[in-house]
Amino acid sequence: MISIVIPLYNKAHTIKRTLGSVLAQTFKDFEVVIVNDGSTDNGVNVIHKFTNDKRIKIIEQENQGVSVARNQGVFNSKYNYIAFLDGDDEWLPEYLEYMHKSILKYPKAGFICGAGKVRSGGKDYLRLAKKYENQITEINFFENPHVFVHTSATIVKKDVFNKTIGFPIGMKRNQDYALFFSIALLTKVAYCGFPLSVYVGDVEGQATTKPFEDVMEHIIKRYDIVYNVWKEQNKKNKTFIIFLKYELRHTFFVLNKQKKYKILKEFSSNLNPEIQNKFNAFEKKLMYNQKLKFLYILFIYVTKIRWRLRGYPRINY
Repeated sequence: MISIVIPLYNKAHTIKRTLGSVLAQTFKDFEVVIVNDGSTDNGVNVIHKFTNDKRIKIIEQENQGVSVARNQGVFNSKYNYIAFLDGDDEWLPEYLEYMHKSILKYPKAGFICGAGKVRSGGKDYLRLAKKYENQITEINFFENPHVFVHTSATIVKKDVFNKTIGFPIGMKRNQDYALFFSIALLTKVAYCGFPLSVYVGDVEGQATTKPFEDVMEHIIKRYDIVYNVWKEQNKKNKTFIIFLKYELRHTFFVLNKQKKYKILKEFSSNLNPEIQNKFNAFEKKLMYNQKLKFLYILFIYVTKIRWRLRGYPRINY
C-alpha cells in the first residue's frame, strides 16, 4: 500500500491531468493525499468535478509553501510508503507497478528512485542512469544524485522520513535535495531504471529559476543540513564526500566562468568551515585568483575527468 502526496498551489490548469495519471495506474492499492496550500484558483473544484474517488482526501491549509504542504501530506498519510508527485507532473500507467516491484525486491530500502522523462519545449528527454537502464537494483546514491533523484519519481518509507527534519521549511531552493540526500545517508537506496515518470516543464505558474545569488543562502543551508546528517552517521558513506567536492567544484567552476568572483567568494566562505577544509589551501588560492582563472578551470576539468573515470552513471539525454 502506498500513500501519494501531492502539494497543490494554483494548479487548476494541470491538476486534472496529474490526478488522471494517478487514477490510471495499473497498481491500484494506494491513497492520494492532496494538500491545498492556500490556492487562489479553483483547483479543488476541478478535482471535485473530475472525480469522487474515495481514495482521495484533500487537506486545506493557509499558504505556507511547498515544504510545509509536503510535510503535512506525509503526516496525514496512513501507509508507510510515501510517493511524491507535484501538481503539474504525471506518471505513466505502470509507474507505481514498477516502483512496487522495487519495494518487494528491496524491502530494506527506505528510498526508491525512479528514472523518468523531462517534457519541455514540445519534446521528451530521458532522465536515466544509462548504467542501470531497465534494471531494478540497489545503488550507492552518491555516485551521482542528480541523475537518480527527482521529487515526482521518488518513494520513501515514512519511518525513515520521520528520522529527518522533513522538507526544510522556508527554503526556496534545494529543499528536496536537503531531504533526499539526508535520507540516502540513513537507509539503503534502490533504483528503478524504467522511465515511467514525467517532469513537465514550461507550465504556466511554474516556479522560475532565480539567479544563484538570490537563493545562495538556501543552497548553503542544504549543504549544512546534509553534512550534519553525514556526521551524525559517523561519516560512514565515503562516496558522499567525493560527491560533495565534485558538486561544489562544479559550482565554483560555473561562477568562475561567469566572472562572478564576488559571489564565488561569498558562497565559498559561508559554507560550513569543515566543508571548506575539504579543499586544500592551494586550490582555494587558485580559485580566488582572477589572473589564474584559466588554470583553475583546467584544474576543474581534470577533476571532472577523474569523476567520470570512476564509472559513475551519467544522465542519458
